[in-house]
Amino acid sequence: MSGEGGGGGAPLWMVTFADLMALMMTFFVLLYSFSSLDETKYRLIAASMASGFGAVLVAPRSTPTPALGPPSMMPSPMNQPMGRAMQNSGPGKSATNTKVAQQVKATLQDEIAEGIISVETTGNTVLIRFPEEIAFPPASDQISDAIIPIIKRLSKSLAESPGTIMISGHTDNRPINSGRYTSNWRLSTDRAVSVIQLFEKIGNIDPKRLTAVGYGDTRPIASNDTPEGRARNRRVEIAIVQEQ
Repeated sequence: MSGEGGGGGAPLWMVTFADLMALMMTFFVLLYSFSSLDETKYRLIAASMASGFGAVLVAPRSTPTPALGPPSMMPSPMNQPMGRAMQNSGPGKSATNTKVAQQVKATLQDEIAEGIISVETTGNTVLIRFPEEIAFPPASDQISDAIIPIIKRLSKSLAESPGTIMISGHTDNRPINSGRYTSNWRLSTDRAVSVIQLFEKIGNIDPKRLTAVGYGDTRPIASNDTPEGRARNRRVEIAIVQEQ
């Protein structure tokens, strides 16, 4: 029988066509489910599949890997815009952050009162800002004597606090050519590394918590058109970040 004629049910080609449509429907449902993937559910499924098949499955990253900057910039979570680092904090992270911020402000209360140092709290990040004038001599990565006792107190205060400690160096937009330094990238990175080395020398904080990055003049907080704005942009920042 050819299956094309009289009364024997659906033609054979229609059965094949229906199977094909069912498979395509399943395929598009799977595509849709992956497009709105819940990471927690994925990890549960991945763990179950890994156990069943003896394989190692890697869950997708919740945020894209940040692009690297110039060669002098060290890879770091700080390569992300600070606004992104300060987002995605739940109630638990906010409570922890509030406690860390209170601790930092108590440790640096004299410097804050004098306007030497500023402390900001946003989302899951406590940000401590040191202007160049108290942290480093011009065009140098040698930490000034004025900041060493401050870092010592801060190191002791943060020793038992949770979170990653990320140090970033920043400059204004004026070209630099001081002999050793021919790039603001290099100067900002070396300054961040100098602060990390001081933390390591003091020894209260696990080095695995420390990260350094140089931003050069790419993250200004004021206009570079005025001396006052350029002075604000020349700074070192210490961020205590409660990770997701």
